[in-house]
Amino acid sequence: MLDNRYATFALLCKNKSYTKTAQELFVSQPAVSQQIKSLEGELQLKLVEYHHPHLQITNAGKQLAHFIETTQHQENKLLHQLRQPISTTNLKFGVTHSVSIFMAPKLIQNWQTQYHNIQCVVSNTRDILTQIDDGVLDFAILEGNFDKAEYGNQVVTREKFVAVTRASNPLTALSHLSLEKLLSEPLLLREEGSGTRSIFTDWASSFNIRQEDFTQVLELGSSTGTINLLKNTGVSFMYQSLIEQELQTNQLALLNVRGLDLTRPISLVYAKDSFFENEYRQLF
Repeated sequence: MLDNRYATFALLCKNKSYTKTAQELFVSQPAVSQQIKSLEGELQLKLVEYHHPHLQITNAGKQLAHFIETTQHQENKLLHQLRQPISTTNLKFGVTHSVSIFMAPKLIQNWQTQYHNIQCVVSNTRDILTQIDDGVLDFAILEGNFDKAEYGNQVVTREKFVAVTRASNPLTALSHLSLEKLLSEPLLLREEGSGTRSIFTDWASSFNIRQEDFTQVLELGSSTGTINLLKNTGVSFMYQSLIEQELQTNQLALLNVRGLDLTRPISLVYAKDSFFENEYRQLF
């Protein structure tokens, strides 16, 4: 367990103020300063720099603060599990909007017998990674890009990434479409930070095409909204699992776009070197 100096330092990084940190801890400002100097001396690292009137956290300090936040979350979770019967354990995980539709409900059903309280947070990839960094989430299930060197991770399944439009669109009758042929169609995209949007823009860039090259771009904050609008207008790019029902009922149809042969991993993502790594991996 980390001693109080680490918690004080993490709070200082958040507040960027000795005065505010001292007030929240109900101690004097010199006491906070003394704890930080003691920690720097023990670790032989410069953690903070003061350039009047601003307090700056060094790169080493930022990395340490991230470690502290993650460790505190794991410590709290472990103590709760040790103090409570297994039937009262909690699980809080994050998923992207796409995963929330085709994967999360089944997972929650599978985990009902293992956890008393299960909370699923739905957001985009960028926000979910931030919540893992802050220790808010135990883990996440992501289909977007992330830095694998920064997080513990495991591929749990793979999903086909496809181009899709309304079934009545004449483009569905064409084979071997080039991406350029779709530029006159409205492009339906998820919001900035979305995993599916990132996958599409990365792939399109390999053909030297940007979203601005489309005649119109329509941005929606949910997969369900995108699918509903897609039944009437435009083209979009998403996981095939999201639209299986619409494909079977002939509301939507796939487009045979040349060069679009993508199968993307869906990954379990958690804090690097997490104490609970084995527990999380055994859920899949």
